[in-house]
Amino acid sequence: MTETLSNSNRLIEAYRSYAHAIAAEIQKKLPPSVDRNDIIGAAELGLVEAARNFDPSRGVLFKTFAFYRIRGAVYDAMRKMGWLKGDTRLRFEAGANEYLKDYTEPGVGESTPAATSYGELKQLTSAVLTSYMLSLDGANMDIADPAAISAEDALLQRDQIRQVKDAITRLPESNRLLIQRYYFHDETLEAIGARLGLSKSWVCRLHAKSLDMLRELMSQTMTRPAAG
Repeated sequence: MTETLSNSNRLIEAYRSYAHAIAAEIQKKLPPSVDRNDIIGAAELGLVEAARNFDPSRGVLFKTFAFYRIRGAVYDAMRKMGWLKGDTRLRFEAGANEYLKDYTEPGVGESTPAATSYGELKQLTSAVLTSYMLSLDGANMDIADPAAISAEDALLQRDQIRQVKDAITRLPESNRLLIQRYYFHDETLEAIGARLGLSKSWVCRLHAKSLDMLRELMSQTMTRPAAG
């Protein structure tokens, strides 16, 4: 136990500047009114969590393991304080980060040939893009500057959002509730976990699974023959 704490403390000290660098990168995307110390504090909490839960025997690099947990802690803090509300880009980043964090859990996404195959990367990208479409829907379909997107592309994007929304209705109840509360009501995964009686780690996995299920449902929709 003492040795484990000692190892955790060493990781925290060694990667404190790394956590601060991640916080600074996120800070650039935020309005000046956001307190820099709040962002740094959240990043350090994420680092502490990563150090305490890291298992070097699983073959995952600590820097990779910690990256998404530090960012996740910052996004959680931003969501709790209302900073993500109405910001499609940041909501997408938070959702994608949670998916990728689960993907780097030991035993799930180790750096093996299978994990870096084209098919695996395609699946990963599809799920992250699904979180982007969800974030747009959660922002009342607030699509980018009309001057920066053609009418045809805007119509296609709205159709994709409609398909995602339809797919959500076909999810099992717990998956549907998680997606709706996280993307459309700005709840943290921790709060949703409490609502569902799940731990933070389990609700993170449920989030990733829900995105995978949406990806599959979207794929079925796109490959289904047109009626008539």
